[in-house]
Amino acid sequence: MDVLIDYQGNWGLGDLLCSDPLVRGLQEHFGVGTRVWLRGRAGNVAHNPHIAGIASEEQSFDHTVEVKLFTHMDRVQYGRLEAMPSLIDHLCSYAGITPTDRRPRLWLDAADFAAVRRVPLLAKPRIAICADFVDPLRHWPRERWFTVATLLQEAGAQVIEIGQQAGLGVGTDLTGKLTMRETAAVLSACTLFVGNNSGPFHYAQAAGVPCVTLFSLATPTRFVHPGATVHAVEATGLPCLHCMTRCFAAMQTSGCTASPRGRCMTDIDEGDVLAAIDRALQGSLVTAPAVA
Repeated sequence: MDVLIDYQGNWGLGDLLCSDPLVRGLQEHFGVGTRVWLRGRAGNVAHNPHIAGIASEEQSFDHTVEVKLFTHMDRVQYGRLEAMPSLIDHLCSYAGITPTDRRPRLWLDAADFAAVRRVPLLAKPRIAICADFVDPLRHWPRERWFTVATLLQEAGAQVIEIGQQAGLGVGTDLTGKLTMRETAAVLSACTLFVGNNSGPFHYAQAAGVPCVTLFSLATPTRFVHPGATVHAVEATGLPCLHCMTRCFAAMQTSGCTASPRGRCMTDIDEGDVLAAIDRALQGSLVTAPAVA
């Protein structure tokens, strides 16, 4: 049996990673011998060893699963999916299945892990920080990231900057130097990931790294992988918090209603993030265990 996963729309890398369990679920549903093919922007799912390959235009399939972004479907209908308590379940719902194992996998290989050997890893807590943002409503001011990174380094942590945007100039700067899969390999050697709700956050979870993550538009639990450790940081006292989870279609029409715009991020201060990092490292940077 040949099954096609047809990705429609410009899905983010983190979203695509969360669709990895869909491959497992399709093989469980349709039985041993099912061949799963991909079409569209599939991200890391293309590295899943159970994928038969990238579909050609002339191929035919016994069953097709259309994984549609909101740009390719009715926004009210998509809003119902956006309100689901789990992004993984949202993506698997396009096929109407629930895999027995819902954890996304990275499927890294030796070439990816070769990047780790090029990084000077120090024998102390290694904290990966990603200050990148694409959505302005997920943007935490750069000067606050700099303050957090500087204080962590002064407290004895090795700060490792990841992502694609310009680095903060603190610690080991890998921004723009690694692929996403190489970044995931480096994350697997870190003690903690710190960043916003983003692709690197999902890759960090799949790499088994505890996360301190800043949330704004959506409910944090929606983005936590099974078995992952995530310390969520959010603004408090905002009635508009989680606007995309509560009513995606209305948010797409009205945009941010906070004054000033984007308060769900800018109301988070450095102390909130540092306190979450302290909890994640069990109270002390100096005594926190280093990753071997």
